[in-house]
Amino acid sequence: MIGKLKLSAGAAALALLVAGGISSAQAADVIDEGCTLSGAVGIGYMFDWQKGDFDFGSEDSFDGDADWNTPFGEAGGLVTCGGFNVQADFAYYNHQGDADIGLGKLEDVDADNSHFGGALFWRDPSYAALGVTGSWVNQDVFSKDSDVFRVGVFGEFYLDNITLGGSVHYFNGELVDFGVFSADQDGFELAAYGRYYATPDLSLMLRGDFLLSQIDGSNQGGDGDVDGWAITGEAEYLAWDKGLSVFGGVRYAQRSLEPDQGDQELDIDDTQVYAGLKFYFGQDGSLMDRQRTGVVDNTSTFLEKLPNVLTSSILAQANGGGGI
Repeated sequence: MIGKLKLSAGAAALALLVAGGISSAQAADVIDEGCTLSGAVGIGYMFDWQKGDFDFGSEDSFDGDADWNTPFGEAGGLVTCGGFNVQADFAYYNHQGDADIGLGKLEDVDADNSHFGGALFWRDPSYAALGVTGSWVNQDVFSKDSDVFRVGVFGEFYLDNITLGGSVHYFNGELVDFGVFSADQDGFELAAYGRYYATPDLSLMLRGDFLLSQIDGSNQGGDGDVDGWAITGEAEYLAWDKGLSVFGGVRYAQRSLEPDQGDQELDIDDTQVYAGLKFYFGQDGSLMDRQRTGVVDNTSTFLEKLPNVLTSSILAQANGGGGI
């Protein structure tokens, strides 16, 4: 079943790519007087080297590593009427983890993250953008669905060859529901980024993300804090003037899980390397033009691009020989 789902997701991404190519022949299609339709679709692959450090304040402390492989896809459509923009978007990250020791179902772990979202914003491509975004994020935690709702604000400021941006989002939802034990998570994500255009068709981005959140468990001892930070470097080049670009990047992220009771602490470190292709449709011009007039990034670093924190902790514990 999982294999069929992965195949279907890949086929859907390729179908969107082909559709985008057809749509590019009608750049800046007019869907109503004064309004245009544009969008972007991207597919890629990511490798994640993850390390979990368990600190119990005693000689029982240990660490465990896990490797993740992640095919992913993102797509969005945008209706622009003057300075007013309405966006719908979708993202899918199929995190596939491995255990170093034989533990039955834990030998191979799928931790899919996906979202449906949208944005409403004002933008002047020569000056700035400001708006609100929202999304529903679904996470697969050992075959149990976890739903999280996320809403926030973002802004961008445009200089000659530099884009500066930032966002603040609040999220709330399930961390997991195993029946005998369930936990909710809520908190804030903050992001700041800068994008430098070495040429109009080559962008270099540096981004920082921060996480501040709390866990509320159904059982005694199930409460705690999950905090984290991440830094990302990414390059993108418009390889074909019809709208096809290539991108790649590296990310380092650290998350800490601290229960309210006891001296336990878990640190999870991720080093991710990724690359892919993106197709912009309904637009003309350079990469800088397309990024300043097209869809905005509405994905979550901690809820989507990184494997779920609970799944990561259990896999690291299994690989470290700490039991499950």
